[in-house]
Amino acid sequence: MVSDCRSITIPSPKSFTTLFHRAHFSLSRMASFAGSSRSSTMSGIAQPEIITVDPRLQDEIDSGDVEYDMSSETFSVSSSIYDYRYENGRTYHRYRDGAYMLPNDETEKDRLDLMHHMYLILLEGRLSLVPIENPKRVLDVGTGTGLWACDLGDSLPIDCQIIGTDLSPIQPNWVPPNVQFEIDDAESDWLFPENYFDFIHSRHLQQSIRNWPVYLGRINRHLAPGGWVELSEHSMRCDSDDGTLPSNCHLIVYTEKLRVCSAKAGFMSSRNPGARLKQLAKDAGFVDIQHTVMKVPWGPWPDDERMKEIGRWSILIMETGYEAYGMALLTRIGGMPPEEAKQLCSDALKDAKDKRIHMFNYHHFVIARKPRPGEVIKE
Repeated sequence: MVSDCRSITIPSPKSFTTLFHRAHFSLSRMASFAGSSRSSTMSGIAQPEIITVDPRLQDEIDSGDVEYDMSSETFSVSSSIYDYRYENGRTYHRYRDGAYMLPNDETEKDRLDLMHHMYLILLEGRLSLVPIENPKRVLDVGTGTGLWACDLGDSLPIDCQIIGTDLSPIQPNWVPPNVQFEIDDAESDWLFPENYFDFIHSRHLQQSIRNWPVYLGRINRHLAPGGWVELSEHSMRCDSDDGTLPSNCHLIVYTEKLRVCSAKAGFMSSRNPGARLKQLAKDAGFVDIQHTVMKVPWGPWPDDERMKEIGRWSILIMETGYEAYGMALLTRIGGMPPEEAKQLCSDALKDAKDKRIHMFNYHHFVIARKPRPGEVIKE
């Protein structure tokens, strides 16, 4: 198995470090992506089950320990330096400057790697929910650090071709032989042949894509008949099952300002992106559309061990995630002074690390198939 050439900032608890071993998540066949042993969370129901709070948390709160401590050991990270835009202490891509509002520096690459591993836990070791086996050609749009594409390349036969595209050249140099990366803008015309890919993967692009109908139409055009697409996005708001999320806390202020700025910038700002993506997929001509909703807890407050592990990852991701999502939008679009924007991000993170607040957000997975010529479509 090929590992990427960068080291990662990882948390000190042993349970975290073991998850970074890719062999733990090795997948021998694409077919393992479909199906589930947890039908209650993977069935695509609109409202996943309520997450039970760990009762031991109250003892820590009563003793005055009210904030998660995600202290970490830092390992060296190395990569080539490119011509990036430097702003508010972070770097952003220059290619199609402004098309994507999140940074591309080492801190952000670590966050993207952590997100990939969290998704592996969320999907119980699978890279996708599509019911397809050994596709010949796969496109990963907005590949980021390329870990998803590399893991897929490791799990598929050598004659399967995986292409990852992104605005920034932040992918590893050492990759499986069936994986390649290209710099491209997802909202420009694609140079690939039409009816070419068996599977197109699109994750967390709601702050990248401004014209979703055109984007879905482009995906449909370049998918082979019978090919599948998976769209993964998350809600821009947070929720709580037990009422512990104050309506006036900094986190609510942050997410609402982010939603407003995203809408002003032309990005998707829906509180339920999955429902919108499902309709967009239908409008673009896709069939066999399935919408799966999952909860991701913000912090290790759940009683269930698997959900607690997901919560540990999510709060670690948020250590840098609030600034990553917020700084460019709040300052460039919202006109907020950098110091004020940074303080809001810091205050939102403090709320997220408060053990007394049991919150989560919804992550949406929409998979759909391009019909074959002459196929009778059942409504």
